[in-house]
Amino acid sequence: MIIDINAFLGHYPFRQLHFRNAAKMVELMDHNGIDRALVSSLNAVFYRDAHRGNQELIEDIHAHSSRFIPVATVNPKYAGWQHDLEEAVVSWKVKAVTLVPAHHGYSLVDAYGQAALESIADYGLPVVLTQRFEDRRQRHHWDIAEDFEIKTLLQVAQAHPQLRFLLINWIGLDGPSLAEAGLKGRCLIDFARLHVLLRKDVAKLIAALGVEAIAFGSHMPFDYVGPSLVKLADLESLPEADYEKIAWRNAATFLRIDD
Repeated sequence: MIIDINAFLGHYPFRQLHFRNAAKMVELMDHNGIDRALVSSLNAVFYRDAHRGNQELIEDIHAHSSRFIPVATVNPKYAGWQHDLEEAVVSWKVKAVTLVPAHHGYSLVDAYGQAALESIADYGLPVVLTQRFEDRRQRHHWDIAEDFEIKTLLQVAQAHPQLRFLLINWIGLDGPSLAEAGLKGRCLIDFARLHVLLRKDVAKLIAALGVEAIAFGSHMPFDYVGPSLVKLADLESLPEADYEKIAWRNAATFLRIDD
C-alpha cells in the first residue's frame, strides 16, 4: 500500500503536464503501484476565483473517489473565501487546505494569511504548504512566485500551536528547528526532494521528529514517480512497521482517513 501526499491535477500555465486529469492520473498511479493520492487543483492556484478550481477538482475525481483524497485551495484575498472554505470542508469533506500566498498576493504573516490559518485551525484540518512547484532554474520568466522560506514556516508554527502542517516538496528543513518551533507531532513531510542516502535528510528528520513525520511523495505529474519509489525501496531497511508508516500509515493517520 502506498499513499502519495504530493500530487496535483489541472493545468499548469508554464508547462505542459501529461497527466492532468483524474483518469490519466489513475493510469499513472496504476503503472507505478500508487494506491491513493492526496490531490489539489493547479487551476485553483491560477484562477482568479480559486474555488472554481476546487469545484472542478471534486467533479474530476468523483468517478475515482476511492483513489483520491481531495484538498481545497483557499485564497483569503478573494471575496467570500470563508464560504468557500466551509463548502469544501462541510460538503466536499476535504482532508486538508492549501494556501499559496506567493501566487495569491499575500503573506502567511499578514492579516490575510493569519485569518486563513486561524480558520483552517478552527476546522481541525492541516494546512498544506508547497515550497515550490518547479525548480527556479527552469521557470518561465512570468513565474515570479518565491519559494516558501523556512523562517516563515517556523514563525507561523509558533504563532498557531494548534495548527497541523503538511509540508510538500520542501528541502533544507532542519529537524531540531522544527521541533523547537513545536512541530513534532504536528507536521507531515513528504520526501520528494529529500535525500534518503546521500545527505540522509530523511534519517535526520526522523531523528528529530520521529518516523511519524515522514511520508511518501512523488510530486506527480511534475516529476517522474520512479525516484520516489527508489527512495521508498531504500527505506526497506527500516523496521517493517516504520516502513509501512512512511509508505501509507502516516498519511492515513495524519489526514484522519478511515476508509
